[in-house]
Amino acid sequence: MTRPGVKNPGRTRGMPHSKVVPVALVPGSRTLASAAVVTVLTGVLSGVVAPTATGVAQAADRQQRVGRDVVHRHDAVHVPPSFFGLHDASGKAYQHLHVGSLRLWDAGVSWRDVEIGRGSYDWSRLDALVSAAQAHHVKVTLVLAMTPSFYSTSPSLPPTDLSDFARYVSAVMTRYRSFQGHRGIAAYQVWNEGNVSYFWGGTPAQLAQLTQIVNHVRQRVDPGATVVAPSFAVRLHYQRAWLASYQRQRVDGHPVWQEYDANALSLYPKPSYRHHTGGPEDAMRLLGNVRHRLHRIGVPWSKKIWATEINYGVTGGGLADGAATAAGLALRTAERWLSGRLVARQGQRPCARDRRDTYHCVVRSRGVVRSIYWNPHREVRVQVPRHSSTRVLGRAVARHPGRHTVRVGYEPMVVRTRR
Repeated sequence: MTRPGVKNPGRTRGMPHSKVVPVALVPGSRTLASAAVVTVLTGVLSGVVAPTATGVAQAADRQQRVGRDVVHRHDAVHVPPSFFGLHDASGKAYQHLHVGSLRLWDAGVSWRDVEIGRGSYDWSRLDALVSAAQAHHVKVTLVLAMTPSFYSTSPSLPPTDLSDFARYVSAVMTRYRSFQGHRGIAAYQVWNEGNVSYFWGGTPAQLAQLTQIVNHVRQRVDPGATVVAPSFAVRLHYQRAWLASYQRQRVDGHPVWQEYDANALSLYPKPSYRHHTGGPEDAMRLLGNVRHRLHRIGVPWSKKIWATEINYGVTGGGLADGAATAAGLALRTAERWLSGRLVARQGQRPCARDRRDTYHCVVRSRGVVRSIYWNPHREVRVQVPRHSSTRVLGRAVARHPGRHTVRVGYEPMVVRTRR
């Protein structure tokens, strides 16, 4: 599954780094908030698993293998808190959101930020971020990217001596395998967006070598940690081709996918397609494309996929004013709507799409049934029970007396009834 992540404004260096979660969608398209909610729901529909800082797993049907974070019994799926993740360099999100995971990127804790001299580390900022996450029971994923200037001519290139990278990874894992009496960092990601030249200027073979190093250090220092493959953007053909080249690499005679626990994708769709603005459903189509491509290369279906970053409608870097707040509130809405257990109906997955392209998810919790609907392409009428309450992202929907149908469009709608 893929875990969707919401990114709060953080520090960026040089070229602005694409942010997670919807921003500045064109007039007439779905709102930022609705896109954020649908991201989580379509992840469940498509069977995506996200990172400890961002993701939804390969588990909406009983035949598929289920990740350890997913409780899946009798055609029902419980979506755990770790699937509601974000990027937050400020730590302010904890005041407003109940998240389960955090990916540390653009947070002032990259390799070049932490290792300030050869073998000399400044842990102060990373300690503070990990401590805050521990206090809120949040799982942390750390991205191990960007080489210090004294090891390479560019932060996007590997160090001249790969043992320098191994030593840094060992130092980090040693410090945070048990931090203040508890696990500090749950997962380590090898690099950020290996097919974006600003972040990685080396070859697929070199990136595979770094992946092997992280895994070997993990086995020796912190076997309980999760190793996440470098993330990759996938909306353009050349990006998918680069990802395929990485996945075909062999290190010491075996495929690189044996060196990590989960793949990672930046599931940004194009800003627009022929007849519509790019949205969550397009991100899930990208996921399906990549999943089949990986399988053809030989990567097992059981290998998890994390969506470490996602956004919609952004052609350049930067975040619109207030975007993080709106996206964060949408994330909170999605978490509230999905609390309980997603259940399947008549042998379908817990989320299903009908012939009119209307999506329908069913959640049961404490005597209440929530039916969640949306249609990304058109308005349709959906029949609802007589005694039910209906809301679209927080606002009540009026129904004409005597009628038991409501209009459903691109904004997710929840209909609540007593079991």
